[in-house]
Amino acid sequence: MRHAALLVLAVALLAFAAPAGTAVAQSDSAPNGAAVVLGAHVQPDGDARWKVSVRYVLNDSAERDGFERIASDFETGDIGPSVTPFRAAADAASARTNRSMEIRDVTRRHDVTERSDGTSVGRLTLGFTWTNFANVTEENVEVDGVFASGWLGDLNAEQTLRVYPPDDYRAESWQPSAQRADGALTWRGPQTFADGGPRMVFVRDAGLPWYLVGGLVALALVVGVAGAYVWRGFGGRGSLEVRNQRETTAKEPAETTSPPDPIAPTDADADGPGATTDTETSDEGVVGAADEEQELLSDEERIERLLRKNGGRMKQGDIVSETKWSDAKVSQLLSAMAEDGRVEKLRIGRENLISLPDAEEP
Repeated sequence: MRHAALLVLAVALLAFAAPAGTAVAQSDSAPNGAAVVLGAHVQPDGDARWKVSVRYVLNDSAERDGFERIASDFETGDIGPSVTPFRAAADAASARTNRSMEIRDVTRRHDVTERSDGTSVGRLTLGFTWTNFANVTEENVEVDGVFASGWLGDLNAEQTLRVYPPDDYRAESWQPSAQRADGALTWRGPQTFADGGPRMVFVRDAGLPWYLVGGLVALALVVGVAGAYVWRGFGGRGSLEVRNQRETTAKEPAETTSPPDPIAPTDADADGPGATTDTETSDEGVVGAADEEQELLSDEERIERLLRKNGGRMKQGDIVSETKWSDAKVSQLLSAMAEDGRVEKLRIGRENLISLPDAEEP
């Protein structure tokens, strides 16, 4: 078994977590139930953010207290692994690949989580950025000879290597054989690597095929056109607005309608000064009464009254002229009255002839 940076890192972490006086040898097994996970998240620019964590099962309060003490020293950098082996590997890979590499943004953290069975798990995490870890081309991002020279070593039963693709990329090829877990290429120990180490190629994820996208767009257009046709055919929004306007016009009084004068003289006051009797009604009084009666009529009643005054039959244009309403208002009113059977419409040339149902034929 090769004594590589990964193994040295695991031994260093496990050594200071072991009880005092316990000797820890560089072997394939990880004592104290510890598990080592190396994770590298490759970035689109070729950098990789590494997280190397060691997890320990803490069986009792004494082990938990001991973990908290060493975790504090680990975060200050007084004990535990350093990034020195990784810097040496980056320098060697830089010379081998002609890409300038360095290790930076080093962090040390710890946390304790509780499992569902009540067991505590402590974790120490070393993080850093390895610049130019991957080779970036127009077509792909490739992790090529960076693992060469065997610095990674082999994985034992308690060790795992995960390499995550860049965002919006997917793994196209890799060697040796790996599992796909959580979007990452995963190698679980025991695992033996060739001298070149793991290799992988990531390509940009194209998403849905163009022909599938085009088919979805065409389907959406067809559904939209069909929906609009059905909406219009069965009384869509426009027809609904016309019906609402007809109902509003039929229910509301005319725009010029005003409430009766609360102090208007009653029949009992008709004998007062200036009042006129039934036989002495002036022309001005007759006109005023007619105007007031006209104002109290609905629009439909005004049209019916106008038709009766003209022998029960008028051209639609003449109704517009007499009422001084807009063409649209008269047209809507007449259509509504025709639907209700209050008038009849007859198309003559370019005009409509409007007549009352009981009007005599000419």
